[in-house]
Amino acid sequence: MARPKKETTTETETIETKEAVTPNDLGWNDYVLGLLSDDEKIEGNPTTDGLRRIFEIALDCVVISAETEVVQTPDINNEKRATAVHTLTYVLNGVDDSSPFKHKTVSGAADVYWGNCDKIYRNHPVAVAETRAEGRALRRGLKLRKVVAAEELASNIEDNVDGDSIGKISNNQISFVDQMARRLDINVEKLLAELNFPTIINNVSHDNAVLIIRELSKYQQNLDNIPESTKGYDAGWRSP
Repeated sequence: MARPKKETTTETETIETKEAVTPNDLGWNDYVLGLLSDDEKIEGNPTTDGLRRIFEIALDCVVISAETEVVQTPDINNEKRATAVHTLTYVLNGVDDSSPFKHKTVSGAADVYWGNCDKIYRNHPVAVAETRAEGRALRRGLKLRKVVAAEELASNIEDNVDGDSIGKISNNQISFVDQMARRLDINVEKLLAELNFPTIINNVSHDNAVLIIRELSKYQQNLDNIPESTKGYDAGWRSP
C-alpha cells in the first residue's frame, strides 16, 4: 500500500511580505531608532553622530550639503551665549527628477549658555551649539516624533544662576592641579602667589588654570626648576 503523500510547505510560503515603513507610519520612530547601534544611544536618546550615520539609510537619500552657521558668539553682554543654525540639503532617491519633492532642505537651531549646558562643557558653548543644531536638523529631516538627541540634554548644569563662575577654573582642573602639586610637593597657594594669580583657587580663571597646569608640567619635566619658595604641599589648600 502506497504511503500517504506528506504535505510540505515551502519556506517562501511562510514568510510574510512586509511593506516598507514610511515617515507617516506609527512605527517610523521604532524603525529609525532600530538602525542605531547601542553605542549610538545614551540612555535611549540617539546621539548626533548616530543620526548622521543613518540619515541617508533611513530616508534613502543623498546629502549634498551640510553647513553650520554660528549666528551669535559668546561675550559678556549675552551671558556667554552661543547660537548656531545647521542646514541640511539632500536629494531623495527613487523620485523623478522633475518632482518638486526631489530636493529637500531642513534646518535646526540651538543656543547654548552656562544655564542650559553641562558644567563640563560650559567653556565650549559654540561647539555644543553646533552639535545641538545639527542634531535638531537631523531629527527634523528624519521626522522623528518626541525624540531628543542625547547632546540636547543637560543633567548637571551651572548651579550659579548669576553666572559668576563663567570662565572660572573647572573642578577637573582643580583636581589635576592638586594631583600634580601633591606629586611634586608644591604648595599651591604659594605657587599661585608666585604667578600673581588669586590665592583662592575658585577665583582663578579657566585660562589662568591652563597656565598653572602648564607651569606644573614644566616642573615635572625638571624638578630642579621648582622654586624653593613654593615647596611644601598642603592638603588643605582648597579650603576657602
